Amino acid sequence: MNDTRRATANSWQIKPMPAQQKELALDGSYSAAEYAQITLGFIPQDQQDKWFIYLEGEWLHFHRSWTGSCIFQLHLAPEGDDYTADKAIVNRDPAQYRSNDDEQDARLISHLVDDLLLGRFSVFPSPDNLSAEDQQRYQKDMMGKRRGGGLRLEVRNGRS
Repeated sequence: MNDTRRATANSWQIKPMPAQQKELALDGSYSAAEYAQITLGFIPQDQQDKWFIYLEGEWLHFHRSWTGSCIFQLHLAPEGDDYTADKAIVNRDPAQYRSNDDEQDARLISHLVDDLLLGRFSVFPSPDNLSAEDQQRYQKDMMGKRRGGGLRLEVRNGRS
């Protein structure tokens, strides 16, 4: 995972979320223990780490490590003993982020939290409309070589 330093906005060179953005309504939650782990964020340790993630207030910020572009912001609000993930803001500037698939972006945010912040198994959410080769390229681009992001199912000769 990452070291024990807590990531802050000053831990990495970052850009703000651009004006071209979209808000997504979400319905998720994390326990107090999960939230405590999430608050540490993720600071890249080498070139293969594709994300920088930090919590500021009630917003978890997801930046691409090489460009510093803010791609996602996830709102985490306390609700009793848990924390709800009720909405996200997604970068829709095509010069910074080319996706416009709301469902795919919601799945990717969930995967990033599970894989990078909580260190738990999560199947990488590849878009359905990509060939197997393009799915592998997409996964490498999103997660780097070191992060497998769960199992990949390959079908050969009509059987899995």
